[in-house]
Amino acid sequence: MNISIVVPVYNSSSIIEDLTKDILSTIKEISDVNKIQLILVNDCSTDESWKKISKLSDEYKDTVLGINLMKNYGQHNAIMAGLKLANGDYILFIDDDYQHPPKEIPKILSKIREGFDVCYTNYKNNTYSKYKIFGSWINKKISNILIDKPKSIYLSSYKCINQKVLKEIIKYDGPFVYIDGLIFDITKNVTSVDIEHSERKLGKSNYNIFKLISLWLRVLTNFSIVPLRIATLIGFFMTFVSFIIVIVILILKFKNPAIAAGWASLSMLIVFFSGVQLILIGLVGEYIGRSYIKLNKKPQFVVREYTNFKASDEK
Repeated sequence: MNISIVVPVYNSSSIIEDLTKDILSTIKEISDVNKIQLILVNDCSTDESWKKISKLSDEYKDTVLGINLMKNYGQHNAIMAGLKLANGDYILFIDDDYQHPPKEIPKILSKIREGFDVCYTNYKNNTYSKYKIFGSWINKKISNILIDKPKSIYLSSYKCINQKVLKEIIKYDGPFVYIDGLIFDITKNVTSVDIEHSERKLGKSNYNIFKLISLWLRVLTNFSIVPLRIATLIGFFMTFVSFIIVIVILILKFKNPAIAAGWASLSMLIVFFSGVQLILIGLVGEYIGRSYIKLNKKPQFVVREYTNFKASDEK
C-alpha cells in the first residue's frame, strides 16, 4: 500500500518540521505501507515556511515533495496543487497547525480500507474557536442541501480519499476549487471516524469572515443551480404578492375614494422589492461572473518551484 499526504502550508515555519517528523514516524509504524509520499504545499507564506520545506526535502529526498506557489490561492487550491502530484493508493489531507493529530492516521486508513471511497473525521472534542464553529455550522447546512451531503458527515479538512476519487477530482480545471463539493459530485460511498482534535499550536486561524463568505459562495454557485431555482421561485412569489397588494389597494380605493394616497407604504414597498431584485440580480451575476472567469482560463494556481519533483511529471 502506498500513501500520499497533502499538507497545505501557510506561515507554519515554527512547527512544520515537527509535524513532518510526526506524520512520517506514524505512517512508518503501519506494517503494510510500502511507500510514503508527503507533499508540502507552501501557499505563499510570509515567513520561512518554504525554507523549512526545502530543508525537509533535502533531508527526506525519497519522501518529501515541496510545492511553492507564486501567490496565496487559498487552502482548497493549494490542496489541488498537491493532489496533482499525488500517486498513493490512499491520499490523506492534513492541516499544518497540528490540530489534526498524526496519531489518528492508522484509524482513518483502517476505516477507508473497509471498502469506502472517502473517510471524513468527526471531532470528539472540537477545539476550534466559536467563530469558526459557527462558520462550519453554516457551511454544513448549505452543504446538506446543495451537494447532497449526508447529515451524519462533518466536512472536516482531515480526511482520506482513494486513488479512484483522486483521478476524478484532478480533472476539475476551474479556478474556484471546493474539494468537498467535488467529492460528493463523484461518490456517495463515504464514511467517517471519530478522532481527537488538538489545540492549535501556532497563531490563529487564517479564516476570516471574507474567506468564509467566499467558501459559502463556492458551495452556492459551483456545485448546484438550486439558488437560481430559489431566485426564480422568489421572483414568482413577489410578483404574486405585488398583484394581491394592487388588488387590495384598488378595492379599498373603490370603497372609500377619500382614502389618501399612501406615500409611506408605497415607498416601503418600492424599497423592499428593489432590495429583493438587487439580491436576485447579484446572485445571477455571481454565476455569470464565475463563468466568465472560467472561460478566460484563470489558473487554479501557479507554481514557482518544486523540490524533489519535475514539473514535467505533473498529472
